[in-house]
Amino acid sequence: MSNFEVSSKAVFVLDGGFSTQLTCHAGHTADGDPLWSARFLKTHPQDVINTHLDFLRAGSDIIETNTYQASVDGFVKHLNLTVEESYELIKSAVEFAKTARDLYLQECQESNLSGRKPLIAGSVGPYGAYLHDTSEYTGNYADNTTKETIKNWHRTRIQALVEAGVDILAFETIPCQKEAEALVEILKEYPNMKAWLSFSCKNETSLAHGENFQNVAKKCWKSNPDQLIAIGVNCCSPKIVTELFKDINNDQETSIQFITYPNSGETYDHKLGWTESDKCESLHNFVAEWLDLGVRYIGGCCRTNDVDISRIRIETDLWLKKNIFGISVKKKQRNDQIQNLLKENNDLKEQNNKLVLEMDKLKKEFGKMKDDKFSDYLSLMKERDARYALYFENLTLQTKLKDLDGSFCSSNEAYGDPVVLRIALDRCREQLSATQTSLKKMVEEYSNTVPRREYDALESKHDSVLKNLSALEAEVKSLQEAHRKLYASKRSLEEELSEVKERCSELERAGTPRPHWDLCADFIGGGRNRWWQLASGLTSRDTLRVLLKELGPAAESEHLEYFDGLGMDPSIPTYLRYEGKVRNLRLSRREISVIINDIWLGKQQHMSMSMQDYVTKYFEDRYQQASVRAEWAYNLCAGAEQLLDDPQVRLFWGTAHAQLSEHVYWGLRTHWRALRDQLYRHADGRETISIEEFEKVAKATFPLKSEVDIKNLVDVVRKQLKLKINNQLICLDKLFYENEEGFERIELAKELYRQRRLAQDRYIRELVATLGGKQAANKPVTVDALKRAFALLDPAIDHIRMERYIRWAFSDNTSDLNNICAIPLRTLTGRLAAGDIERVGPRYKSIRRTYK
Repeated sequence: MSNFEVSSKAVFVLDGGFSTQLTCHAGHTADGDPLWSARFLKTHPQDVINTHLDFLRAGSDIIETNTYQASVDGFVKHLNLTVEESYELIKSAVEFAKTARDLYLQECQESNLSGRKPLIAGSVGPYGAYLHDTSEYTGNYADNTTKETIKNWHRTRIQALVEAGVDILAFETIPCQKEAEALVEILKEYPNMKAWLSFSCKNETSLAHGENFQNVAKKCWKSNPDQLIAIGVNCCSPKIVTELFKDINNDQETSIQFITYPNSGETYDHKLGWTESDKCESLHNFVAEWLDLGVRYIGGCCRTNDVDISRIRIETDLWLKKNIFGISVKKKQRNDQIQNLLKENNDLKEQNNKLVLEMDKLKKEFGKMKDDKFSDYLSLMKERDARYALYFENLTLQTKLKDLDGSFCSSNEAYGDPVVLRIALDRCREQLSATQTSLKKMVEEYSNTVPRREYDALESKHDSVLKNLSALEAEVKSLQEAHRKLYASKRSLEEELSEVKERCSELERAGTPRPHWDLCADFIGGGRNRWWQLASGLTSRDTLRVLLKELGPAAESEHLEYFDGLGMDPSIPTYLRYEGKVRNLRLSRREISVIINDIWLGKQQHMSMSMQDYVTKYFEDRYQQASVRAEWAYNLCAGAEQLLDDPQVRLFWGTAHAQLSEHVYWGLRTHWRALRDQLYRHADGRETISIEEFEKVAKATFPLKSEVDIKNLVDVVRKQLKLKINNQLICLDKLFYENEEGFERIELAKELYRQRRLAQDRYIRELVATLGGKQAANKPVTVDALKRAFALLDPAIDHIRMERYIRWAFSDNTSDLNNICAIPLRTLTGRLAAGDIERVGPRYKSIRRTYK
């Protein structure tokens, strides 16, 4: 239940972009996740608390819960929780914010700081964020979604936030009028709760869905002015805020309190992410303008962090000092003056009482004197009368004299009663004395006050220091940006060097060494002298023939023309079971590639069959005679065995002998098709695209690839299409042309396969290091240990993919995971290397933060 009450003149500083700040603790961003930062409520609760603490330490008066994209339906769908567990997870977000607030207040108490108690706002994002189809940026879902559907979806999450004890509710980033009206109606169901309503706008006049902002704001405010504390905008460019709020309260019918917490000003592209960061102006430069306009709640949204909130806090305090502190000083001076006057009045009252007592005493004495000296009194009275007579006679003479001179002047203006004049003189002396005393007191009190001239000089010096500070901050920012670019370049070069080393090692392993022909002399009759006589001056092929001839039966033509059948033993693959001689067809490399590609194409229709069973079916469907089937099967295997240096042939050979998972091939085909489809979609009917467009699409399609990988793909494309240096156009039809040998023969596909295997090797090395490293090669590894390793290194992995990886690693596709026995790490590593193990999310990186 909310007890939120605030003066219309108060100013509150909100927090910043929660997902942006959370990335500093979690090590990776939540962009693209259907739950966005709400997933971290389950996976990184301590990082959520630390993010709240960052904003409180930066000066936030109000912090929002991490529930912008949290909902019961979303948690059930994407976290596999029950409805009750999802409801409690939303409530736990409020508890995390309260924990951060308690820790902050404890820090303030230990540091003897002022104890302001921050407020907690329950974040309520739009319905479109749950749909995860980018409709929250346009509000288009309002066209085909009823208001009751929206209200029913919001009501459960709002109920959870209210039950958990938030101080206020934050209805934010609302793109359309229908959803805003639905939320205001739900708020009336909680009469003791306050809330603010913040819209998402696409320009200076309209909401994201197209409605006029000021009309919608006035309508919502009038419908519930008792519970709405403010209406405004968030997650928009700071440059349009002033135009949105300007003149909205001029009709004197409404007096809306304003709230704004825009983003950094960057533009978000669904494919490329946040762009145009170099064109943005810091939010704190707009604070004074917004406060003068009447905004009383200011913060930041996406791409803002605790540093931005600290700057907003400083600008807000400066504005308050300039606009409120001056009034407070005058008020204090006036109060001090009133207190002095009251004190002086009390002193005068005491003096008056003393004088009254003295007058009573004098009256009594006067009565006695009147009785004793009545005669003296009569004589004095006669003397007074005589004096008055002389006075009036003098006045008459003065009047006559003036008449004779012709310049009349009233006797009252020239002269006065001596008694009255004496009293007036005494009163003037008293006032002069009091004035002199007050003047002396003021001189003593204000003798140490800074003169106006010195104040103006200090103010000018302060402004120049602020300008120098801004210039230094800009210089530091540019230096940091240059450092970041140099560091990124360094990392890119290091990765490229590592890739080149691995590629050299691979070429060294795959290269065919020159035979040591000297060793053959030990097996030839006649020794070294006869061998040199036979082999001197011959090529390698002729030398081999001489050697075979000297060895005897192996050189007979019959052994070169036929293969011996392997028999019908069950351990032999079904497609090689044959007794007798099999003719050697001497298949070429191209013929072997065509057959392998044909087998893969047909295998797509029989995914449930193993590769050995399908190869048997493949030859049985094409050849009726067993001898013919045996010829093609034996020749395919013999040719493939001689071409194992070819990645395409090696992949098929390993799959056919159950040494590699066929998911390796299907994963490569998926990457190939994804890149091809994205490029054609980006071309939008064009035949060609530029090299820069290819790089952008490749980065968007494969977000986990490094800059070195993307550069290698571009180099391979140039090499495959034989592009010259000045030619920047890529013909998509030529790039993705597939002949009957299969797409794997294309240079681009080979590079994709190479990068997949290298990425898999790095991933498996990290898993092995997490499980104990090479020192624990014989250590048994359980299913739970492997699960934890996957979850730690790849938080984005889902349970279906993880279970597939685990079953492949433990070679068990049927048993319950809890009943699978542990195996040595050495065996586990070999099986993982033979499977299709691919990283899903970005690499985990720990970040150490230092607070000052």
